[in-house]
Amino acid sequence: MIFTVLLVPPLLLCVMLALGRYEEHMLDPDRLADSAPQRHLNPVPETDPELPPAPAPAPAPARPTSRAA
Repeated sequence: MIFTVLLVPPLLLCVMLALGRYEEHMLDPDRLADSAPQRHLNPVPETDPELPPAPAPAPAPARPTSRAA
């Protein structure tokens, strides 16, 4: 019984959203084709070979190995 309570509402929500999308498609099929997401890819520019390399990070300080008693 609890499975019904937990699974039916999300299932009905998905069905309603799918029916709404289907209705939009049936009323105006060309509108959805234009709003399809497009990929906008931009190449990463090459780094300038004349730039000096980044400095190395400073080493972490050593942790004490003995414990205070």
